[in-house]
Amino acid sequence: MKNKLLCLLSAFSAATQSPEEVVVAGGRYYAGNVFGQHDYASHANITLNAFRIMRTEVTYRLYTDVHEWALEHGYAFGVGCNGAAYEDCRPADTDNGAHPVTSIEWSDAVIFANALSEKAGLRPVYLNKKGIPARDSSRYEFTQDARANGYRLPTAEEWQVAARGGKAGLGNDAYGFRFAGSDNAKDVAWFPDFNDPNVGTARVKSLQPNALGLYDMSGNVSEWVDAFDTLSGVKLYYFCGGSFLLHTRSLAGCDTHSAGYALPDTGFRLVRKF
Repeated sequence: MKNKLLCLLSAFSAATQSPEEVVVAGGRYYAGNVFGQHDYASHANITLNAFRIMRTEVTYRLYTDVHEWALEHGYAFGVGCNGAAYEDCRPADTDNGAHPVTSIEWSDAVIFANALSEKAGLRPVYLNKKGIPARDSSRYEFTQDARANGYRLPTAEEWQVAARGGKAGLGNDAYGFRFAGSDNAKDVAWFPDFNDPNVGTARVKSLQPNALGLYDMSGNVSEWVDAFDTLSGVKLYYFCGGSFLLHTRSLAGCDTHSAGYALPDTGFRLVRKF
């Protein structure tokens, strides 16, 4: 079984390319729970710097490629799953690893971001308590290197502005859609019927993108973001967008869980400086 998995990882590694990215223009934006046709440009409540964001959720194929390299370079983080069939992992070779990676903790996403950054020749963002790039996802306390140009999780505001379509969404009146690219969830959000015996993830890019060309910001799997609340001294990290198990009503629908918990319907995508 172990040799079979290694063969699969090697096959993914040989064919994996760098993740596709989209630039979100900097500026003043509205982020919140108001949707519909409104003058969002005149009611901006946040300011963002320009950033790059992955066009799709991190796929299992990309994740395993980086994970294999990372283990050889002193990293330690979870292996993840090739999406899910209800709460079970899909076989690693299903759809050539094109499902979003799932069953990874918030801290796994952070350490993956550092590993991908180093592998790509970028400066890792997340630092451990010693002030050096973090490599171990069993540690949940990180700071960020403000000078770094590597990958990181988006803030909740960056995530929502990108999901709404950024300047492109403002320009074509898509910014007020309840879902990322449409008011009709069936066009853009993988929210399968709970009675479907095959309920689970879909391949990335299975439905239509939003105005920025981003896929699955609504549905398929929820996405970890770099935002948290503290309850009884415990940080609860946010995941947004809804999933095949969590059918949200809008892009404002986010939930929280502790950093040390992996969910079968939660993955992530990353951003970096522009």
